[in-house]
Amino acid sequence: MLRNTTKWLDYIDFKSVVLFLSESGTTRLSLPQLEWIRGIMSQMNLGRTQYNYNFILKIIVNPFWLLGFIEAEGTFGFKNLSLYFQLGQHSRNSMVLDAIASYLQSLPKGFTFSSKTAAPTVINNLNNRTSVSVISIVNIDALYNYLMFFLLDIPFQTRKSEDLFFWSIALHLNKLGYFYLQEGRVLVYKISRYVNKGRYSTNPDLVVGPSLSEINQVLDIKLPVTLQPNMLHVDLAKAFAHVFKQRFIWVYDNGVLLSEEPFNSFASAMEAIGYSKTSVAARRSIDTGKIAPPIGGCYTFYSKPL
Repeated sequence: MLRNTTKWLDYIDFKSVVLFLSESGTTRLSLPQLEWIRGIMSQMNLGRTQYNYNFILKIIVNPFWLLGFIEAEGTFGFKNLSLYFQLGQHSRNSMVLDAIASYLQSLPKGFTFSSKTAAPTVINNLNNRTSVSVISIVNIDALYNYLMFFLLDIPFQTRKSEDLFFWSIALHLNKLGYFYLQEGRVLVYKISRYVNKGRYSTNPDLVVGPSLSEINQVLDIKLPVTLQPNMLHVDLAKAFAHVFKQRFIWVYDNGVLLSEEPFNSFASAMEAIGYSKTSVAARRSIDTGKIAPPIGGCYTFYSKPL
């Protein structure tokens, strides 16, 4: 992996200095020699302005090469309880992300039950402030049908495997529709708080992950809608929305009930607190206790009054 990124150029410069010092046979260097070494060092790492990509090997992605990259740079993440997978690199190494994106888009389908799905679409975004490029996959069908089974089949060597395990459970809850039940949303919220930094011993607010019995209790619930082979995830979500079309929503601001009368739709609840009616903040966080991004308050949403 080192020889596939600009870090290899730093290694070449570092090696040239080490060899020079080794061959000089003395620790007392002349001023011109010191200036030459300082000149080399000043153009390494963050000081580098010249990139000779001819020295960098062509990238050939395979599962084990990619595994190492994911263990170092990958994120199994949640944004407003929506799942995503992403990898980041400085924009100077964009050729690495391009190669990985092509590989991910060619993955074979692991979940063949779903027939109506396309290959993963990899999104590429550049942070202009940090010059970091990020590739990501956010579609539930692509994450579940292609990526998840591929990742579960390769031997992770670090604690990243625990993130993958719990993230995969949350993905399963989304794919089959458990997320649209109150118990499922609460479980996904617990998982989202636990993975990544939540479980680190350095976290002052250390989070305990859900137990196997908690997970099985949710998976034992009989679903009102059954996933069909020709269903995309959006079709499943619409089917659950139809089942729960009569919904009452209680909104709390910093723990105080906003209105004695419940709102009868997510749109009306969001509009009442100054959000766009199309916002998914309430839909994604209802019954979890998760605070939606506040507009002059800290709002939580429940399907029953507390």
